[in-house]
Formats: sequence, C-alpha cells, structure tokens
Amino acid sequence: MLKREFEKSYVERFGKDFVNSFIEKIKTNYCQYIRVNTLKIKPDVLRKRLEEKGFVLESVKEVGYAFKLVDEPFAVSSTEEYLLGYLYLQDKASMMPVIELNPKPVEIVLDAACAPGGKTSHMAQLMNNEGVIAAMDDNLDRLKAHLFNLQRLGIKNTATFNLNASKVKKLGVLFDKILLDAPCSATGTVWREKKRLKAVNKHEVLKHASLQKKMLKACVEVLKPGGVIVYSTCSLEKEENEDNTVWAEKTLKLKVSKTKYFFPQTDDTIGFYYAVMKK
Repeated sequence: MLKREFEKSYVERFGKDFVNSFIEKIKTNYCQYIRVNTLKIKPDVLRKRLEEKGFVLESVKEVGYAFKLVDEPFAVSSTEEYLLGYLYLQDKASMMPVIELNPKPVEIVLDAACAPGGKTSHMAQLMNNEGVIAAMDDNLDRLKAHLFNLQRLGIKNTATFNLNASKVKKLGVLFDKILLDAPCSATGTVWREKKRLKAVNKHEVLKHASLQKKMLKACVEVLKPGGVIVYSTCSLEKEENEDNTVWAEKTLKLKVSKTKYFFPQTDDTIGFYYAVMKK
C-alpha cells in the first residue's frame, strides 16, 4: 500500500511500529465527521434530527460543535439537513487550524487557498458572520463548489477572489490573521483515498514544497505586525511541513508558537499538519 520511498521515509522519521500501525489503520474504512453550522442550528438539535433518521453520532471532545459519523443508514449529504446548510462534512483534523487561528468578528481575515469552502465557512461561523473574510483560490472548478457551499451555509461576511495566494498583494489589504491551508501532495488523505500514495512521488512533494514557500512569503507580506498565520497541509511529508515551518521562522522571521501532526492510527483522522506562527 505504501511506495518504498514513502515507507522508508516514514520509518526513518517515525519508526517501524508507527509504519505498521499506520498501514493497518488505513486498510480500514474511513470514518467521516460533520461540523455543525451553528449559524443556523444548535448541535444538540441537529443531533436529534439526524438520530431520528437512523444516524449514529459520537461527540468530538476537541470540538463541541462536531460529531463523528459512526453509522450512516444513507449518505448524510442527501439529507434535508445537509441541503439546508445545517452541517458540513469535514475531517476533525482539518477543523483544528481554524480553531487555532481563532478569528474574531472585528478582524479582517484571509483564507489564502479557500476552495471548496470548509475552512472559510468555519471562520465565518466563529466570527458570527461579522468582520471580513477575503477568500481566494486560483482553481475555478473548486471555486464553484466554494461559492455553492458558502451560499448553502448562509455565509455573508466573505468576498471571494479567483487569485493565487502568491499574488495576494493585488488586493491592497493588510490582514489581522491569515489561514494558508496550502495546496499539497495530500499524502495524509490515504486513509480516505486508498490509492493516494501510489499517485504521488517525492519529486511532486518537492514541487509542492517550493510553491508553498512562495505562498507563505506572499501571505506574510500582507500580514499586519503582530498578526497570526496558521499554515496547514493534509500531507505527511517533512519537506512540506517541518522544513517549511523552519524556513518560515528563519527566512520570514516568524515566531512559531505551536506545531502539530494528526495521524489516522492515533487520532482517528486523516494525516494532517499545522503550524501557528506570529509576525
């Protein structure tokens, strides 16, 4: 299930026991999570509605408005609740960067790689649909999904731009906080997408790492002094994660306050990484 180049790298970084437990975990069925859109409904009300339809939900202790889908009698995305924008399908790990960013209703915030809208809508939720979010992405197809999701979820404080984060200066705005959930090799999604590690190689990882540095540099240039940037990927690769964080600290003079990995076998999530940094 793992290419030799990835398995060798993981053994060197995390150990053989890690790799064995990782391989066993990703053979199992991926478990989905939902984030309750508290702009429209309370978590306990949504839980009751879904359980009456036969869904089995488990509370997520780290996020009071999220549930793990233990059992689905049918796709939750076909429910009335989904169509009404009461929930968003989102892995627990991918909720954490926005929680760490902690955007406030009075702030001007940037989502530098926004599509398909999960983290943008999460920020808007924490901001109570107030303040300003600038959301940008250069992938038109994914932006269509982003705009649909914002409309479905009732998001009103967001302006969306078809623009790559490396060109964010064109907006002429300085931001209080920035989320850069960077385009990446997505090797961490292998539990959900079983063939992911067969579809990429280390050369592609290095290409992504180079692009991520450019995006980080551009974002830091529009971050206010004292502002916070959260950098995240759904990659497990050192080049895209720790190496870029160290580079940002040394080259961009950011102060790193926290880094964290999530793994399928230890956290019951996709593989994920984030770093919290201050200018």
